[in-house]
Amino acid sequence: MHLDFTPDFYLLDNLEPLTLQITGLSDVTIPAAVSMPAEYAELDHGGGNLLKGDRLFAWPRNVSQRPPLGAKIMDSNGDAWTILAVDAQGDVKSWDCRARALSIVYRLDNLATVLKASYTKSACGEAQPTWTPILTGIGARFQPVETEAQILENAEWPKTTYHVYLGVDIFAAEIPVEPASADFRLVDSTGRHYRIMQYQRAQRIDALPIAVCVSIIEGTEGAAIDRMEDK
Repeated sequence: MHLDFTPDFYLLDNLEPLTLQITGLSDVTIPAAVSMPAEYAELDHGGGNLLKGDRLFAWPRNVSQRPPLGAKIMDSNGDAWTILAVDAQGDVKSWDCRARALSIVYRLDNLATVLKASYTKSACGEAQPTWTPILTGIGARFQPVETEAQILENAEWPKTTYHVYLGVDIFAAEIPVEPASADFRLVDSTGRHYRIMQYQRAQRIDALPIAVCVSIIEGTEGAAIDRMEDK
């Protein structure tokens, strides 16, 4: 005789509601789920301040279809977790999902704005860019990775390179990354601007896209840098 322990699931302590988000489908409300505490380990040895956390969520199978890998779980605190593995438990008839909160993993403690350039010609025939916001409120982390001195017009200016971890892919899939990046810039929550030098789409469901940027220096220094890069 096979016993079904599903009703006992709802007698567990510390149940919480969840929302299951599957690309292309309507959100599914999970009225009650149980989860295990996150486990953390160092992720980025270079930065020293990025953490990797996994969490196990479980809910009865009769509440939802089998979640696909890469689907999102929104917990009761509003944090998003990406599903990395799914196991179907027999006796309890539950979905057991191992998930990772990438916003916590990468500590997306900043909000980025994406600017796109449109061009008009000046009286001298030079292309003049106008930068317009096209995406706002993107979770991001601006992490400096290298600072070097550069000589521009007989003066020395610092050049700081950043790895910017982004909560979403800022380029549509059909846009070639390298050609497109020259027409896009990032702005952090303090208003500082960054020139995108390279862009790396996430290659795995447990990773985020990275924009390799250099900070743009405003005023005289910035004008000197722009003139040198335009040559």
